[in-house]
Amino acid sequence: MKVLALNGSSNARGVTRKAIDLVGEELAKSSIGLDVLHIGAKPVAGCLDCRKCKTNGHHCIHNDIVNSIWEKLQGYDGLVLGCPAHYMGIPGPFKACMDRLLYSTDNLEGWGPKPACAIGVCRRGGAVGIVHQLGNYLNCSNLLAVNSQYWNVVFGWTPEEFLSQDIEGVATMRTLGRNMAWILQVIEAAGNQVPKPVYEKRPRTNFCR
Repeated sequence: MKVLALNGSSNARGVTRKAIDLVGEELAKSSIGLDVLHIGAKPVAGCLDCRKCKTNGHHCIHNDIVNSIWEKLQGYDGLVLGCPAHYMGIPGPFKACMDRLLYSTDNLEGWGPKPACAIGVCRRGGAVGIVHQLGNYLNCSNLLAVNSQYWNVVFGWTPEEFLSQDIEGVATMRTLGRNMAWILQVIEAAGNQVPKPVYEKRPRTNFCR
């Protein structure tokens, strides 16, 4: 089994990556792999609402990392989203990436139900808002949101500061990894004994009458 983590930080080796690595260490104890894809280093185009993705196989007209994420996901059993707080919100490139990923794939249609979690990182404030924002992507994608013993939030300006001073955050990440590993193992153990849910096509209604 394998999990894909999307690192939405502009720093590929910052606190976000270290928090993701702690989750990965716990997954590894259950022989579950973790691959990390760094999103935040380059600008990512936002959605133009051109709707071409609805007629060309879930592919966005911007042929960039967003399309490659959807292709990669087919080989994974779980998903981790992590990013720092930029003015109390998701960094712009990562938000553009997630918006287009979900919109172009009809909310990851056909990929779930699989476990997924969201991690927020901050120097001082804003991480709870990050977890809420990232959680919105999980809530509408038939994914099984994985939680920990407290908010999936860590603090630190550097990885060293995070590991040495945010002892609760470190423990929270470890517990998060253990919970995700357990859910993945339960799904694997169930095998074909418990059939997966069959989803109906989501009806879309407008509230302007």
